[in-house]
Amino acid sequence: MAIMLALAAAPAPAHSAGTPPVAQTDSGKVAGARDGQVESFKGIPYAAPPVASLRWRAPQPVQPWAGLRAAQAFGPSCMQPLRTPGNGITRATMSEDCLTLNVFRPVGARHLPVMVWIYGGSLITGSSALPIYDGAAFARGGVILVSINYRLGNFGYFVHPALTRENADGGRLGNYGLMDQIAALKWVRRNIAAFGGDPANVTIFGESAGGLSVDGLMISPEARGLFAGAISESGYGRGPFRRISTPAPDGQNSGEDQGTETAGKWGLTQATAAQLRALPADQITPYTRKDNVNFYLDGKTITEDMWASFRAGHEAPVPLLIGSNGLEFPNPARNVAYLDSYMTPDQRDKVIAAYGDTQSGYDHLGSDATFAEQARALARMHVRNGHKAYVYLFNAVAEGSPATAGAGHGSELRYVFDTLGAGAAPVTGAKAQAVATRMNAQWRAFARSRRPDGAGLPAWPAYDGCQILSITLDQMQAVCDPRNARLDVLSQMIDPKS
Repeated sequence: MAIMLALAAAPAPAHSAGTPPVAQTDSGKVAGARDGQVESFKGIPYAAPPVASLRWRAPQPVQPWAGLRAAQAFGPSCMQPLRTPGNGITRATMSEDCLTLNVFRPVGARHLPVMVWIYGGSLITGSSALPIYDGAAFARGGVILVSINYRLGNFGYFVHPALTRENADGGRLGNYGLMDQIAALKWVRRNIAAFGGDPANVTIFGESAGGLSVDGLMISPEARGLFAGAISESGYGRGPFRRISTPAPDGQNSGEDQGTETAGKWGLTQATAAQLRALPADQITPYTRKDNVNFYLDGKTITEDMWASFRAGHEAPVPLLIGSNGLEFPNPARNVAYLDSYMTPDQRDKVIAAYGDTQSGYDHLGSDATFAEQARALARMHVRNGHKAYVYLFNAVAEGSPATAGAGHGSELRYVFDTLGAGAAPVTGAKAQAVATRMNAQWRAFARSRRPDGAGLPAWPAYDGCQILSITLDQMQAVCDPRNARLDVLSQMIDPKS
């Protein structure tokens, strides 16, 4: 044990170009790869494979290995429907045995800040192996980047009476993907010093469902103390979480009722836990529905609804960087339907008036109601509870892109990771590269000092209900949020339902 602790506390040694870097984890040694001044370790298991009897179980400890384990290739992506052509995820690259993580570090890393990336994808799709999530720019800038895989869809978020009765993990039910994220953070706490990271300086960050996950980790008692800062990009999810055995306050049916209905589609009625776990993985994945995938209030991993927790000041007392994009989903038809179904005629008129014209309302309403007002509300509550928050509005529309009213959902990711040329549809241009260089530096600065500004970066004041950082292709500047008037109108209708 004394030898293991000494290894964990030692700085990461430098290696020659032809010698793979080696690190000691609490499960065994791993051999990574070096590319220039960046070393990477990929596909490291942080929990046992959640297969067979461990399907729909809280993550279990890794079985230690002997010798040196190769860590030069990403692990399989978690099971998911193939809904995003061109992202590189195929049937051949996915598996239930997917609970792995990746570490990117600079050569000679020593006691560096750590950032843990949580991908988005509606809690249904996603993978840490996507090229736009490459951690090299963070590593070159003096931050250790950890990216993780976590269970998705009905593998990650599923409740059934048979599993409740079994109660194999002492009430930890339903939130298996979120439990995976917590298990990965615990792995980081135990092991990151062996890679040259500071286990006391960990920042979690994620986008879309990853932003929702960051928000969920902020309120989870099981995640408390595992991170010192949080970044939520375009997170979503208002209203109460689904309950395990009873209807939610907003009328959502229980998780058990939902799971019983879902199992029926798999051909199982009155199913036992053993029968559920015997199902082929391919029989489970296709029945995932986006509107049914969210966290469950299980009383262990999640003990309160999101807004109830923030309103009561129960969220993690750490600095929060949060924001959204200018036009997350430009879908006028969807926005019209939202207006017609969610609001009274009087409220509809007030909303249109707040936007100035009908078309602007139709363009922005869905984005604002789902993402912008969410970010603003969480930031306001966090500040009211005595904590620092920093808010951004990302509106950098790449040169050569069709003229739009704002930046789309997820478009900030290439800038945050400084991976403009990665994957399909690369972004080009000197202006875009300048924004990417600065955003990556701002995220690193937040991880290092809990402030997203500093030498050579634009001033970014702490949020006070007004000041945010506006990010466009031409400039970054602190402004009073230009959306406040229309978001005020939306919040009057949305907050009572949250």
